[in-house]
Amino acid sequence: MTIESQATSPETHRYRYIIGIDLGTTNSALAYVDLVEQSAAPPDRPPAIHIFDVPQLTAPGTMGTRPVLPSFLYLPGEYDLPAGSTDLPWTDKHTYLVGEGAREQGAKVPGRLVASAKSWLAHGAVDRTAPILPWGAPEEVQKVSPVEASKHYLQHLREAWNATIAAAPASTSSASAVDE
Repeated sequence: MTIESQATSPETHRYRYIIGIDLGTTNSALAYVDLVEQSAAPPDRPPAIHIFDVPQLTAPGTMGTRPVLPSFLYLPGEYDLPAGSTDLPWTDKHTYLVGEGAREQGAKVPGRLVASAKSWLAHGAVDRTAPILPWGAPEEVQKVSPVEASKHYLQHLREAWNATIAAAPASTSSASAVDE
C-alpha cells in the first residue's frame, strides 16, 4: 500500500511512522517518515524523510545527540569509568558505552573497543555468535560476539527512539514504539 492510498485521518493509521535503519560498519542511522504528517501534505508531495538525531553518550556521563550512532562498543573494565557514567536517560542498566562515547573512550583504551562488528557478520571463517571481539584483546577483557555487538547498536537505536519520539506527548505525536 502506498502512502498516498492511506486514509488521511491519524486515527486510521495503524502505525504513525515508517522507520528505516542503516546498520553500518562505521556508523548506524535511523530515518523515518511520519505518516500523519504525510497524510496532511498535498498528494503530489513526496514523503518527507527525517533523520533521527540519536541521543547518546558523547563521553562517559555526557549526553548529546548526533545524526548517526557510531558503530562502536566500549567494554569498560571494573575501574575504567566512574559509577553512573554509562547511564542513559532511559536506563541505568547498561555497563558499556555505545556510539560516540564508545569511540572516544576506545581511542584512549583501544583494547576494550569493539569496532567494525558488522564486517565480522559477513566473515565466513568465524563463528558470528562466538565472543571474539574486541579482536586481539587480552584474555582478561570481556568479549562479545559480532551478533551481540550489533544487537547493542540496534538496541540503542530502539531505546533512544522509544524514549524520545515515541514518548512525545499525544498532542505532538501519536508515536508507535519500536518493538523488539
